[in-house]
Amino acid sequence: MFDKLYRGEPTFEGAPPPTGIPWDIGQAQPRLMELEALGAISGEVLDMGCGLGDNAIFLASRGYSVTGLDGSAAAIDGARTRAARAGVQLTFGVADATDLTGYEGRFDTVIDSGLYHCLDDDGRRSYAAALHRATRPGARLHLFCFSDGNVNGVIAPMGAVPEANLRDTLTANKWRINYLGPTTYLANTSALAGNIDNLPGQLRQQLPPEALEHMREVAERYAAIVPLLDDDRVHLPFHVGHAERVD
Repeated sequence: MFDKLYRGEPTFEGAPPPTGIPWDIGQAQPRLMELEALGAISGEVLDMGCGLGDNAIFLASRGYSVTGLDGSAAAIDGARTRAARAGVQLTFGVADATDLTGYEGRFDTVIDSGLYHCLDDDGRRSYAAALHRATRPGARLHLFCFSDGNVNGVIAPMGAVPEANLRDTLTANKWRINYLGPTTYLANTSALAGNIDNLPGQLRQQLPPEALEHMREVAERYAAIVPLLDDDRVHLPFHVGHAERVD
């Protein structure tokens, strides 16, 4: 599905082509830029779930040694193109976030800007364990994911993560949480305000009624605010967790 999305192709049979990618804002996330300014990034950096690479490219432009990994080959192709356009040097590769074989003991800082909430519970546990194996003693993890809060009535479009899930998963896999709290994430509304009725009928039948209702509520809220926004950008409710690797 992600490869199709990055290539601009319909993600489901009978669906229209995507109008955009929700997390593609053409720049690094503001909250990440704040972290960098505060000195929270150091050593070898892993941007896990890097997508089209804007966070990784920003950090490389600031002089960091950065590796961007994603499960989508199409995303990595796009990230390499953007890095070349920006004139920065960094490493991109396709990798399974729940495994990371071949990257053991490599990184001092990990950035997760919206990957965690895409995984199921088993995947999240495997992911946290894989990050522990891929990092060095004292490594820091900065993790951003959907929360169940709202920003001026705007809610997460999918998969809000309970705070307890983050605490339990990270702690059980040898990450000590130094801070866990609310933040915001800048998103591209061009991909979020579509009409739920445009989804293929077969797909709507497969979705639970509560999921359809949530999707309808999200689309209605975004449709109401899109005419008021600059550049189709909106802040979504997120958790941010800062954790340290425990040996």
